[in-house]
Amino acid sequence: MKINTCPEPAGERNSRFRRFLAISLMYGAQGIPAGLAFNALATILRHSGTPLKEIGLTGLLFLPWALKCFWVSAADNAGKRWGYGRLALFTHMAAIALCLLLGFASPAQHFMAAFCGVLLLNTIFATQDIFTNACAVSHMKGRYAGLANALQVIAFLLGMVVGGAGSLFIYERVGWAGAMWSMAGELLVLWAALLPLRACIEPFRSGALQAPSRFRALFRQPGFLWALLVAVTFKFSGSALAMLLQPWMMDRLFSLDFAGTLQMSNILCSAVGGAVIGFPAVRKLGGRRAAALLVWPSVLLLGTLWLLQAGNMASQSLLYMGLGLENFVDGGFYVAVWSMLMNWSSEERPGMDYSFLQCGESLANVLAGLSIAPLASVIGYDKTFLITWMTGAFVLLCLLLAVRNLSDVCPDGTENQKLGTNS
Repeated sequence: MKINTCPEPAGERNSRFRRFLAISLMYGAQGIPAGLAFNALATILRHSGTPLKEIGLTGLLFLPWALKCFWVSAADNAGKRWGYGRLALFTHMAAIALCLLLGFASPAQHFMAAFCGVLLLNTIFATQDIFTNACAVSHMKGRYAGLANALQVIAFLLGMVVGGAGSLFIYERVGWAGAMWSMAGELLVLWAALLPLRACIEPFRSGALQAPSRFRALFRQPGFLWALLVAVTFKFSGSALAMLLQPWMMDRLFSLDFAGTLQMSNILCSAVGGAVIGFPAVRKLGGRRAAALLVWPSVLLLGTLWLLQAGNMASQSLLYMGLGLENFVDGGFYVAVWSMLMNWSSEERPGMDYSFLQCGESLANVLAGLSIAPLASVIGYDKTFLITWMTGAFVLLCLLLAVRNLSDVCPDGTENQKLGTNS
């Protein structure tokens, strides 16, 4: 066995770079409405005096990401028929038009219209996510799974910075209409950048790809229940704490500027962690072993907010440092988990398997959003932070069991890297 040291053809490198760029742009666009729903809207509502129980309704804004499993098969089959790139651009333009309309529906005067508009906006991008995943699974499963998921984390979280902290910044200065119309402009820039890259979104056209994507085949794939268990549980505690952080800061009388800046810091730390910890760990150890390693510090650091609250040490500087470290490690853990699940997904259903599993994470976000704020209103912030941290121990157990049971059906990706070097 000898090592092939021949350089990669320039044309292939250029195609791969364009594909990475297209995927990054689409994941970044999807992060913008998610940032609005996840990081900005609850803060805006609490700042205007909305009760915690009503703020809990914002968890419903994640339903499209959790329920896209019901149309993932139809979307994947539509991509096979009409082209994934064409449909991705169409959904993107529909979102731009919706943002322009949302500018006329301020939550303060037209709460239900604004709520439904943000819900529809997330539905549109949840659908586009299926087309994006088809490209990622088809072209980057195995050897490039770690890099693909690192790009996903970085691009999506940077989009969340724009949609979350960016929207708060604009809202405080020019109001709801200015924030929505600015979002439309941001999405238009991304659409223009995607236009010449449409062909790069298309998966490999193999014979298996022409077969319809069916739920029956997904459910019968070995290891399906273990993969689904990981997707549903691994992010629940972290999502709950992130959602409760927003009203907690308002009740602690922190300013909107600080709330937005802290959210931006946390998101950036998570993105950096995905690149600095997650990608190298997956490249060296493979997705399964990297996830099994990084789950330990990730769960341990979930107690940061409880320690700061219980010790009455929640200063701005300690919040930046403590939550920054927590999100840095969590970003690496996130990349490792989704690299493992990408390698498990079937290339015969490029937009279906991976997207279906993402619904598990999104379902956890919905449940966290609906439960965490009402729970805090009943038992207080201290006990809620502690219970959420303890729930993380269950996540650790689930993931370690899943890694063990997926070992035979989920290649780590390191094997694929080695195969690429053999002649």
